[in-house]
Parts: sequence; C-alpha cells; structure tokens
Amino acid sequence: MQIFLKNKFISLFLYFFSFSCCYGKWQVFREHKTFTEYFEMESIKKIDEIIYIWSMFDYKIAQKKEKLSTKFYTKYDCKNKRFKVITIIDYKTNMGRGRTFEYKKNLNTESDNSEWIHPKLMSENFEKIEFICNF
Repeated sequence: MQIFLKNKFISLFLYFFSFSCCYGKWQVFREHKTFTEYFEMESIKKIDEIIYIWSMFDYKIAQKKEKLSTKFYTKYDCKNKRFKVITIIDYKTNMGRGRTFEYKKNLNTESDNSEWIHPKLMSENFEKIEFICNF
C-alpha cells in the first residue's frame, strides 16, 4: 500500500511539474474578456534601441477558423515609441502548442515595407511599448 501511494504521489508531482515548466516562460501581461495576453520574456533580443519579442493571445473560446491562440513576433522601437509585427501564427490549440498552425504574416517571405504602428499615448499598445522598453 505504501509503495502504491508513493508511486501515486510521484506521478502527481511529475504531472503538475510538467505543466508548470511548459507555461513558465510566458508571463501574463493583461487579462481581457475574451483572451489573456502574454509575453515570452526569455525571447527578448535587443539590438540598439530595437527590441524583438514573442507575445501571445490565448483565447478563452475558439475564434474564426477554430483558433485558440495567436503568437506574434514583434519589433519595438523604444526611442520612437512605435512597433511593427513581423510574424503572426494562429494555432488551433491553447498556449500556441501543437503542430496545427497557420502563418498569417511572415516578413521573411514578404517585403519589409509594412508601416510602423505609432500608438496613441495611454493606449493599450502604448502601455505594451512602455512595459517592454522598461523591462
């Protein structure tokens, strides 16, 4: 009986540990009614005043085409308070997991002529720039 309980405890520990390690790198930035917004702080790359980082929307209910999460690779220009989305990937699973995904935008295959976004002062996008640039 003790061996059974010991094995059960170890199994439960490994089960919960495996979930915490997989979600640990995504930091919650903001909760919305329909999704939670995350940043992957370990992915930050800084080149001069430009910061590159992955972010994600994890939807509470399925969106168009059954997507449950969307990842964005974005560059932030801290000096000029602007940003540009480089890559958008939609997933049919939560937390950007799995192999069922669709590239919506990838500047490696498109021209880099897209416009910089200059968010209004005190908007949600401006708060993102402030958060990332002051990290």
